[in-house]
Amino acid sequence: MNISENATIDPSAVLEDNVTIGPYATIGPGVKIGEGTVVGPNVLIDKGTVIGKNCKIYHGASLGGDPQIVGFEDIQSFVHIGNNTTIREFVTVQRSGKENGVTKIGDHCMLMNYAHVAHDCEIGNHVIVVNSTGLSGHIVVEDYAFISGFVAVHQYARIGAYSMIQGMSGISQDVLPYALVGGWPAKLVSLNSVGLRRRDFGPKVRTAIKNAFKILKNPELNTTQAIEQIESEIEMSDQIRYLIDFVRNSKRGFSK
Repeated sequence: MNISENATIDPSAVLEDNVTIGPYATIGPGVKIGEGTVVGPNVLIDKGTVIGKNCKIYHGASLGGDPQIVGFEDIQSFVHIGNNTTIREFVTVQRSGKENGVTKIGDHCMLMNYAHVAHDCEIGNHVIVVNSTGLSGHIVVEDYAFISGFVAVHQYARIGAYSMIQGMSGISQDVLPYALVGGWPAKLVSLNSVGLRRRDFGPKVRTAIKNAFKILKNPELNTTQAIEQIESEIEMSDQIRYLIDFVRNSKRGFSK
């Protein structure tokens, strides 16, 4: 291990092999840091935070701090961060606001400078959150979602897998999987064609999803009618089933 003599590390913290801790970093009680993770200077990792293997945490990040809830009283709660995730400068990730609750960030994610992840968020794998974007409490971000810079996301929103949100957008409803959305408030712009091609979605699947979006956007159809039309007109696949399930379970409605 390579630990700066100027770092402050609680005796109860567990650091696995080949962990690097930079100068003036503070590692709180009960923290666990996985093998090969690098913690930069002036980083705060607060009590009960668990970080996986081979992560990179840059200067000034603050992980595991108290949730920003008016009247919050201290409880036991946590932040869990997966393997191979990068946390850039001055990112903030706050612990759950529920007893024994967990704010979660998955594997192979990147959170860029000044991104904020509030209490009780659940971020999947391979998610990118760009500079100065704010995720309010209880947001779910599914795998391979890409959230551009200066985006504001309302609490309890759900961001579907393989979706992309344009910069400076305001998200007040759920974002459909596979979608490109943008604006203030955000609207469904199109299929996230570039992202899907990069993830090896074939032309047939992309066309089916695009046709499903056209049905969902039809102002003459309510959600139930749109789902019925999709089921009757579009060949079922895992991707279409997931899209239908996402729409059925949307609690805030979705951007369209």
